[in-house]
Amino acid sequence: MMAVPRCDADLAGVIWAKTSKEAPIMPTPMSEGADYDLAIVGGGFLGLNTALHGARLGLKVGLFEGGTVGSGASGRNGGIAPPHYPGALRPSDVSAVLGRRKGEALAEIVTTGGRFIFDQIRELGIDCDAEQNGWIQPAHSPKALAKVRAVYDDWKAHGAEVEWVDADYLRSELGAAGYLGGWRHPTGGALNPLANCRGLARAAQKAGAAIHERAPVTAIARDGDGITLTAGGMRCRARKAFLATNGYTDGLWPGLAGTIIPLRLFQTFTEPLPEAMRESILPSRQCFTDIRKSGGFCRWDSAGRIMSGCVHFALGDGHARGVRHTRMRLMELYPQLADAKLEFYWEGYCALRPDFIPNFQILDKDIYALIGFSTRAVCLGQTMGKVAAEFLAERRDLDDIPLSVSTLDPVPRQAFRRMGTRVIYPYFRALDRWGLT
Repeated sequence: MMAVPRCDADLAGVIWAKTSKEAPIMPTPMSEGADYDLAIVGGGFLGLNTALHGARLGLKVGLFEGGTVGSGASGRNGGIAPPHYPGALRPSDVSAVLGRRKGEALAEIVTTGGRFIFDQIRELGIDCDAEQNGWIQPAHSPKALAKVRAVYDDWKAHGAEVEWVDADYLRSELGAAGYLGGWRHPTGGALNPLANCRGLARAAQKAGAAIHERAPVTAIARDGDGITLTAGGMRCRARKAFLATNGYTDGLWPGLAGTIIPLRLFQTFTEPLPEAMRESILPSRQCFTDIRKSGGFCRWDSAGRIMSGCVHFALGDGHARGVRHTRMRLMELYPQLADAKLEFYWEGYCALRPDFIPNFQILDKDIYALIGFSTRAVCLGQTMGKVAAEFLAERRDLDDIPLSVSTLDPVPRQAFRRMGTRVIYPYFRALDRWGLT
């Protein structure tokens, strides 16, 4: 089975490592033969929140990260936190997959996700440049307007805290021409995702969890009445194990990597921009994500940089193509950025599921995985970490997890789909150019 290449633990080239106000953690020393109630594999948003809330519920938790906390997808994304599903996916679409009870429960977790993560950041005192100024989903074409309106109507019917905004509002608040209308969720926002991860790790340690960095788990198996893991060359035992590796899932558990489609993305940030530009672009420092297939999203960082990004194209010089795409997109949205220098570029993986809904998998007795956040882990990975902790601490039944629950659930034609994600950028770009998204 395919093993996804692991990005460097030091996050070379990633802006968040340069600007994080949260220092790297002091990892917990490892010891041969350590015994835990819960062993967690993966130190991103999901694993860290599971560790924090599991420790708060009285579990003896050991978290094992092959790199450093946040060095996978959780520290490499753009730091936009939308309380919404991917793209034009509606709550009713999710209920059609999960059933009404679970669908409505998941919708409530999703739409309150912004409140959860920003309240938690404030509670824990995490210094991650968090700005809860709202998130907008604007429509870039008549077809997109119909889709976005349907999404808004669905959320409104659910009782979510959303508001419809017109083209005049979008011109004023985004500073970008061409958007026809959209909807806004006031509890969304933006943050430094790596700093968020480091703050969560420190809080989990304070709650009693052991956080082990540069300790890749190379073996895990049932062993009598417990579970044995080999991590960082040492063996330990646990009563339960939870795999939270998502886009960086490798061959540790046979077949698990085949239950997702790894999608390689790139992110870019401009140099800090002049104050005059900051007054004309996103003047209220809201962030947005439209439903273009080839990427349409922007936010400010704390130093006055603007971000953009897209799907990585594997053929030829991907870096050069990514830079060209960013310039094209920024020129389309903000022509005044024609001469802005792109200061940062980096890449990373996220994990897609075919229906864009994460899946909770039972791998063996007391061994579980939650996988496939499909670009929405900044909010949903964190909220579901708390749900997973409640289940693993036996405070929530398996039936109360608001996701599909199954044994190993491979993606049909996964190898073909994985290959397709590597070369799909031109197709996405054509759909957008022809007004088909």
